[in-house]
Formats: sequence, structure tokens, C-alpha cells
Amino acid sequence: MNQIKIGAFISECRKAKGWTQSQLAEKLEITDKAVSKWETGRSMPDLSMFMPLCTLLGVSLNELFAGERIAEEKLKEKADEVLMDVITNWLGHDKWESKECDTESPNVLEVENISKLYENDSTEYEIENNSVLAVNDVSFQIPHGSFVGIMGASGSGKTTLLNLIATIDKPTNGTIRISGQNIADLPEEAAAEFRRRHLGFIFQEYNLLETLTIYENIALALTMKEVPKESIRPMIQSLSEKLDIATILDKFPYEVSGGQRQRCACARAIVVNPDIILADEPTGALDSHAARQLLDTLTMLCREYGATILMVTHDVMAASYCDRILFMKDGEIKAALNREQGDKQTFFADILKKIEWIEGESRCI
Repeated sequence: MNQIKIGAFISECRKAKGWTQSQLAEKLEITDKAVSKWETGRSMPDLSMFMPLCTLLGVSLNELFAGERIAEEKLKEKADEVLMDVITNWLGHDKWESKECDTESPNVLEVENISKLYENDSTEYEIENNSVLAVNDVSFQIPHGSFVGIMGASGSGKTTLLNLIATIDKPTNGTIRISGQNIADLPEEAAAEFRRRHLGFIFQEYNLLETLTIYENIALALTMKEVPKESIRPMIQSLSEKLDIATILDKFPYEVSGGQRQRCACARAIVVNPDIILADEPTGALDSHAARQLLDTLTMLCREYGATILMVTHDVMAASYCDRILFMKDGEIKAALNREQGDKQTFFADILKKIEWIEGESRCI
């Protein structure tokens, strides 16, 4: 992958549109400096920028990665070559370690015909005056031990959907069952109790208490679940060794790295043995190395602890670690993609192609 060639191609396409760097940056809602770095080959666009950039410049994803226009007769041959070259640069040559799947695994989460209507004066999804349909008739299931991702651009409805499943918000219509219990209409007090006993959370900004040590942050979750005091330390010690944070348990969050704080959040989420872990853009505040470590950790939690994880992300690399991806747009699930028994690189490529297809379908409407 020739970063300088890609940068020159972005510059060429931008100029052909008659735009300055500032104008392109404004359309992408980023800084001029970011565009300048791309065009001089000092950095690559973030993964979340690929599709918006391709749409604006009028090029395909493969042409962007190749740094040149591709003749139609060579498109198929060149596409696979370019994609695999780019993917290997990000993911390396790691193979996906498949886990044994029980085809009879019960569904931990069942979402049936969920919709969420808000009263709002400003939105792109108005269905009547001052109303916005943020989530529109969404249905899906997640079996025990699965790692499922929800992908979509900002405003697609993915975070609203996660909040509904987390009992933080209530749906307008539909049913949400977690381990068989319908949580859609729980009163606030009962919803808070349900969250404490049945759900685990991993947030982008960690949500750790800065006045408590790493150990105390994890222990607090167990204390709130009324785990016997004598059981807490052995549970935390065993899990912290698995997550490679045993040596920092006595430190405060501000004394450790972002990756270590996020693994602490993972420990806090899994230690209470929740029915499902809900992760909201968990790699968003991490550099690429720490992000890969965290994603390896989440995969390990599914494989070795039987955790069930639902992760919201816009990052293709993060999504490539999942077993299944749901693609959201305009409040609806537009497509789903299951991971076959292949490697991570192939699934990454499949996700990119599916995103490109969804964007293409939208432009045809």
C-alpha cells in the first residue's frame, strides 16, 4: 500500500471537484490539517472516513486504496489484490481462532419489532411534524457466547438501539427480551436493578471512578451485586491475571494507560457474570495497538468465559473481530453479515464490501 500515491490521488480528485483542502475538510467535518496530512502521505484517513471520502470524491473504495482510477475490465482482478494488501497492512497475518459453537445455544437477547419515536424539531428522519423515528421496526437475536457488532454512521440509530437494550431508554413499540425477561416496559427502579444484576457495560471513556484504585473499581461492581466479601479478592485476582492487569490493581486510573483502563472496564463488566455485555465504541479513545489488545481481550472473554457481547462501532477493524455484524442506516438494519470459518482479513474485506454495497444502494434510491 503506497501511502504517498494514495495521498496524491486524493489531492487530484479533490482538485478535479474544484475544492480546496478546507472545503473538503468541512464536508467531512474534520480539520484542514488532517486533509493536508493525507495528501502529503504523512497519514491515512481513519477507517470511518473511507466511505464518506469515496462518496464525495466519486471514486470506489478499491480506487482509493490503489491510488488510481481502475478500468472496468480490470476491476475484479485489481479489487481483491488491493483489498488484501490494505487489510494485511492493518491486521497483519493473524488467523481467526474459531471457537466451538453450539448450534442449540439459547438466545440471550431477542429484539422484536423495536421502534423509538422522539419528539424533535430538527432531524433528517421526520415522519410527521416534530417527530423522529430514531429506530424503525428492528428485530434480531443474539445467541449465548456470541460477539455481535452493530455498525453505522453517526445518526444511524445504533446508539439509540443500544440505550434501549441497556434499559436507559424505553422503546415506543416492540419487545426486548434478555434471558427471557421482557425489559421494554420495566419501571425505572426495576430497570436500574436489572442493569445492576444482568448487564455489563464498556464505554469509550472508561467510566472508572478516579478516586478508587483499579482493584476497588472492579470490586465495587461485585459489592453492588452483594457478592460475599471473602470471594471478591480471589475473583478479581484470577480475572486480572487473564487480562494482564494484575500488576496495576493498586494504582489509580490516572496512573495507568488508556488500554489498561479499558481492560479494567472489561474486568468490571465480566466479573459479575452478566447475561450480556454492552460495549459502546470501546476502542474509540485508544491508539491502534491498545485497540487490538482490547479486541483480543473481548474475543477471549467470549471464548474462555462464555461472555455474550454486543458492540456498537463505526470501526471496520473492530468489527472484523466479531462473529456477526448488523449494519444500521436511517434507524433500520439494512443488512447482516455472518463470519464464516475464514480468517480475519477475509471478514474485514467482506465488511468493507458490504458497506460499499449499502452506500451504493442508498445512492440509487
